[in-house]
Amino acid sequence: MEQAMVKLAHNPFTPTFGCVPPELAGRDTLITDILEGLDNAPGDPNRATIFVGARGTGKTVLLTAVAERAEMRGWVSVNVTDRYGMLSEIIVQLRQKASHLLTPETYSWLSEIHVHGVGFTRTKEEAPSTWRADMTKAIGELNEKDTGLLITVDEVSAQSDELSVLIDSFQHFVRERRDVALLLAGLPHNVSTLIDVDATSFLRRAFKHSMDQISATDTSYAIKETVEGAGRGIAVDALKVAADASEGYAFLIQLLGYHAWRQHPERGVITLKDMEQAVAFARDDMYRMVLEPTVNSLSERELEFLTAMAEGEGPHRVSDIAGLMGISENNATKIRARLIEQEIIGARRRGFVDFDMPMIRDYLTKGQYI
Repeated sequence: MEQAMVKLAHNPFTPTFGCVPPELAGRDTLITDILEGLDNAPGDPNRATIFVGARGTGKTVLLTAVAERAEMRGWVSVNVTDRYGMLSEIIVQLRQKASHLLTPETYSWLSEIHVHGVGFTRTKEEAPSTWRADMTKAIGELNEKDTGLLITVDEVSAQSDELSVLIDSFQHFVRERRDVALLLAGLPHNVSTLIDVDATSFLRRAFKHSMDQISATDTSYAIKETVEGAGRGIAVDALKVAADASEGYAFLIQLLGYHAWRQHPERGVITLKDMEQAVAFARDDMYRMVLEPTVNSLSERELEFLTAMAEGEGPHRVSDIAGLMGISENNATKIRARLIEQEIIGARRRGFVDFDMPMIRDYLTKGQYI
């Protein structure tokens, strides 16, 4: 019987880094914990949180989702990337979003600030001040009106002087019991290095959340709800293929849904065949958008370790990989630790590892990185 025809609807899936999808799979508990932290008094540990994960695991999406929900609760959120000029951007966004909450004097005061990296000047001659002092004044005025300030920082780096200033200032805001929260997100090796730096050691007490794989149940539910919310249906066997192919990877879930929707958007139901075709398209996108930059960032030895793993089915004994590489087991263990930290591979039973990042075995086997 011919499938029912429906009015064409916009594709609801969002395989774009940082864009919040209609259904955020597998992160409800984490979001709830942070929002409860905002509702609680200053000092709640959820108010200093770091999201850690490889590319495409949904870190930026999670930052955006929490910021949107915080604003719905009456908070002001400023959302920046860890780049030169970040401190200045925080002030600009605060001035724009909180103009109705700040006194004219403070608004004008903030307007005159010019931050140059960690340097600090004003357009008028005034008494000396600092970024922290001016932010303290502004946050105080927000808090007097029962409004908190949430700062989110994406792509954190241990080499950022401005991030060090922000973290040091935030530590003082917390001591002063200001209504403020800080959410950070970054790649595993960047976060680990950042936490080890003395200037940012405060972060060792922050809640650190690894962006774990999303369960097959949550994956299927998110795809089904997204499809049905946009006016179409999806076959049960298509959902199973999507859940298996995604391997619990947030970005890949959106890619699969996006390409499955595109196959026959005029039809009322996404079929198994649609999803099988979507898997092929999603694989190409994963190669180009996630795996290629990931592999390009590896050292020669790290890539050699992964290539040795890709030659056989896992789990893989680390001592066997060391033999294939012609190095000592001790050196192989050090490489293993770095790759686990980057969430490319994961530990299995004692002395064994296997791939955690989806599709990377096929990518390496086919020599796409050459």
